[in-house]
Amino acid sequence: MEKKIYTVAEAAREFGRTEEEIREAIRSGILSAELSHNIGDYLIRSQDLATFLKITQKEIPATPRQKILIIDDEVNFANVVKLELERDARLSVRYASWGRDGIRMAQEFKPDLVLIDFMLPDTTGDEVLASIRDLQAFRNTKVVVYSAHTREAIAQHPNLEERLRSMGADEFMSKSAGLRALIIKVYSLLGLETNTRVVRKPGSP
Repeated sequence: MEKKIYTVAEAAREFGRTEEEIREAIRSGILSAELSHNIGDYLIRSQDLATFLKITQKEIPATPRQKILIIDDEVNFANVVKLELERDARLSVRYASWGRDGIRMAQEFKPDLVLIDFMLPDTTGDEVLASIRDLQAFRNTKVVVYSAHTREAIAQHPNLEERLRSMGADEFMSKSAGLRALIIKVYSLLGLETNTRVVRKPGSP
C-alpha cells in the first residue's frame, strides 16, 4: 500500500469492496478509522486497512455476490430481510426508506434484484418500478413489489397485479405471506439454491 491514509471511497475503489461494506466494518469495530469533520467521512490508516483485508479475505466468496436492493420505509422489516439474506455469503444487500433514494441507490449499487414496498412516503411502488425499468441498465433486473395491505385494500387499485406485471414486475406479493415466502422467492428469481438457514421460521434456532 503506497498511501498512508485512505478515504472510504478510495479504499473501496482500490481494494474491490463496497463503501457500505467498509462503513459497516467501521461501525461494527472490525476496522479502525477516524471520522474527519473536514470531509465528513472516515479516514483509514493503511496498516488498519491491511489488517482488515487480511482478516476478511477468507470471507470473500470465490464468485461475485449477487446484489439485492430493498426499498421500504418500514425500517424494522427491511432490516430483518437484509439480515436474513446476508446470512448467505453469496448475497449483498442494501436498503432505502424513500422511493427516490432507492432509485438513486439502484443507479449506484446496480442490484440484480429489487424488492419494492408498494406504499412509500414519497411515491408508490409502481412509480419506482417504472423509473427503474426506464433505465436501460435495469431492463433485466428482477423486481418484486410487495404490500402490507390486504387484498381488499389492494382491490381499490383496479387490476394492480396485472398492471405491475405489464410494467415489468416479476412478482407481486403480500407481506402477510411471511418472510419465508419472500426469501424463497428471492432465491428463485436469482436462480440460487435455497440456503435453508436463511429461510428458517421466526423463533427457530
